[in-house]
Amino acid sequence: MNPNHQIVISHSGKQHSYQVAKSLNELGFLNQFYTSSYIKNIGLQKYFLKRNNQFWTRRFLKGLSGNKVGANWRFEIPEHLGKIFKYDSKKIEELVYSRDEKFDTYISTVLSKTKPKYFWGFQGSCLKSLKTVKQYGGTAICELATAHITYAKRILNEEKLLHPEWADSISNVDFPVQYEKRLIEEPKEADIVIAASAFTKLTLTESGISESKIHILPLGADIEHIKYLEKKRNKNKPLKLLYAGTVTQRKGIYYLLEAMKHFSKSEVELHIIGNIFGSGVAFEKYKDVYTYHGSVSQQKLFDLYHEFDVLVLPTIFEGFALVIVEAMAAGLPVITTAHSIGPELINDNQNGYIVPIRNIEAIRESIEKIIKKSEIEFEKMSKAARTSALNYSWKIYKKKLKMFLEKI
Repeated sequence: MNPNHQIVISHSGKQHSYQVAKSLNELGFLNQFYTSSYIKNIGLQKYFLKRNNQFWTRRFLKGLSGNKVGANWRFEIPEHLGKIFKYDSKKIEELVYSRDEKFDTYISTVLSKTKPKYFWGFQGSCLKSLKTVKQYGGTAICELATAHITYAKRILNEEKLLHPEWADSISNVDFPVQYEKRLIEEPKEADIVIAASAFTKLTLTESGISESKIHILPLGADIEHIKYLEKKRNKNKPLKLLYAGTVTQRKGIYYLLEAMKHFSKSEVELHIIGNIFGSGVAFEKYKDVYTYHGSVSQQKLFDLYHEFDVLVLPTIFEGFALVIVEAMAAGLPVITTAHSIGPELINDNQNGYIVPIRNIEAIRESIEKIIKKSEIEFEKMSKAARTSALNYSWKIYKKKLKMFLEKI
């Protein structure tokens, strides 16, 4: 890619788009970053950092400010009002879908006037923009932070049939018709598709997207903010497992809870941190096998990782699962499935285990293997987890991004 051909990037929300924009800017490739909410004034950034107000500090990234950032807060106002007035989750989701579509329409109008050579949009909020860029001969890039909707609907609907009692805990599978069409068309419309992991790429190719236009560009993690202490496993105490994230069958929570039935509390403790999605009725039935801590802020979770021994995430469907990198950065070996970034970081018996999806026995066996490890073996495993995670910092992401840009 010619350095003179700068990139316009847009995302109607946040996710990791702030980091992408910052990295592009530092590499000299950012033309403009458009998003729905961002504090771009350096003075205000410093003020909110000093006050440690997490609502506002989540709406900017230190090192990214100024006239290369365009914030359009009006697109987010309806959903924030919905949260204030306690709309139900379905109504809030509808407002998010509406935000994506309206933001995309706005950006497509901007692009038709400015005609940048390269445009980079994010899943759900870039279909019209991609089409506009292609009409005038620009290069249209679409990034998927999760995975393809067609694959998601197939596997998650299977899960609803297998375990109907958990069906109400599965989100992001039933979309309005027009929005689902948008999710299907975006990677087809793009000239280049960025996938967060090998699993994301698999879901794309199985859904008919040409492999030749797919590039894997894994996300980074805020590793510098995660406390790392060398882990000393006390064999006289129970192994402390952590499940962190939304309590949902999308992440395979049922299989973990069933595996826990095989252990006494003197052997293993399961601690769960995260919001409960759905009614929580099925989850409540297993209350004897876990300790539930509710939801915490990201920084609080960063501080808590070191209190546990192992992260277990038997996910059915993820694109990346950032919590895997974060936990490994804190020195936690991880048990997870291939439907995540796991296979790119984890080597069995060295820093964790990859188990098949929907396999209670494999989860149980992996936990038992860790229980049986000596203190020295566990410490070695913990250090190996940390080492692997260091390859997924935002600093390393910027190097991978530079290599990607040199290819296109």
